[in-house]
Amino acid sequence: MPQITDNGITMIGAGIVGICCACYLQRSGFDVTLVDRGEPAMQTSFGNAGGISPGNVAPLGMPGMWKQIPGWLLDDTGPLFIKGHYLPKALPWLTRFAFQSRTSRVRQISKALLALNSPTFSAYQPLLDDAGVAHLFHRTGQLFIYRTRQGMEKDALTHELRAASGSSVEYLNALDIQEVEPALAPIFEAGYLIPENGHCKDPLGMAQALVKMFLNKGGRLVKTEVLDFVFDANGISGLLTSGGALNTRRVVIAAGIWSKTLCAKLGWRIPLESHRGYHATLEDPQVAIQRMCFPVDYKFAVTPMTMGLRIAGTVELAGLDALPNYERARKMVEISQILFPGLRTEKYTQWMGHRPCLPDSLPVIGPSPDHRGVYFAFGHGHQGLVGASQTGKVIDEIIRGVVPSMDMKPFKIDRF
Repeated sequence: MPQITDNGITMIGAGIVGICCACYLQRSGFDVTLVDRGEPAMQTSFGNAGGISPGNVAPLGMPGMWKQIPGWLLDDTGPLFIKGHYLPKALPWLTRFAFQSRTSRVRQISKALLALNSPTFSAYQPLLDDAGVAHLFHRTGQLFIYRTRQGMEKDALTHELRAASGSSVEYLNALDIQEVEPALAPIFEAGYLIPENGHCKDPLGMAQALVKMFLNKGGRLVKTEVLDFVFDANGISGLLTSGGALNTRRVVIAAGIWSKTLCAKLGWRIPLESHRGYHATLEDPQVAIQRMCFPVDYKFAVTPMTMGLRIAGTVELAGLDALPNYERARKMVEISQILFPGLRTEKYTQWMGHRPCLPDSLPVIGPSPDHRGVYFAFGHGHQGLVGASQTGKVIDEIIRGVVPSMDMKPFKIDRF
């Protein structure tokens, strides 16, 4: 095991959030070690939908959503589903989720999401330039489409939050939608385009390029599982891992859903829940779209990527150990054949991953109030790719002791 220098920082978790934190800290001159039990970016960062959305300021929980919970138990291929046996475990989280979905609270959360997500492109830019992969980002906008105009009008609060954030929104009728994306079936009455949004056409490739750059600049990658923390009178002094002891005076926990277990070892009971998400990536779709599309009624996204057309989304609450239900991926493919006439679906890969979600849709970012030298950067939920770059930037600012470039109070670990 490498010995960490006085200028050293150990990053636990090599998903996109941990990678961005490691790269920013390295740019500031820190000696950074990236620790993960697996290959970098091979969990949620591998399978995401690829959206880069500075205009995404609406939390997952919106007023009235709790009324839909009974229906979520009935259709295991629907957009939102809770395994019956898992409901007792999920109920405390769902109760918090409902409480955080009050209109007044949603407005507060939206302001915090704006601070985290709006700088996503500018915060990514220096990292992408250094790694030579800026071409993987396409700022061609994102298209949100509805089968009926009434369906779009029901999302009035979401539109209000976006308008308050200063996001540019172009509202579209049926003809406009066909002009923007001719490959779509003419079944959508209304929608809107957010031109400032975009997508990454190869999320794994981008993450791997950042890791390669990090290693080429002297960073270290240690493949081991962190089991516990060691402290002395001056704060954290090391980690106990499956590969032995690792000395360190500063640690950033960015381990996605597995951050919950690590935080428990520090005495923190964090309401972190896995929103199991699915994707199917069609290798030869024979359908071309220019931008990321959200058929909102179906709760998934369709993104053009280098490896094909990725259909990703839905939410399943079933814990970490339940086997994947790939019927959920198959159902998204089946629906997509209706949305995109001529779509070829003979060859596709499928995947399931764990999105680390907190009840208020906000991650935990910042220092531990109880453990000197320990910092947090986890719980980004459905927006890890979006929030990773600004998270890396502010973690670097906090550790360097400069004023953070956004208000950190909404992201404190002791807010729960």
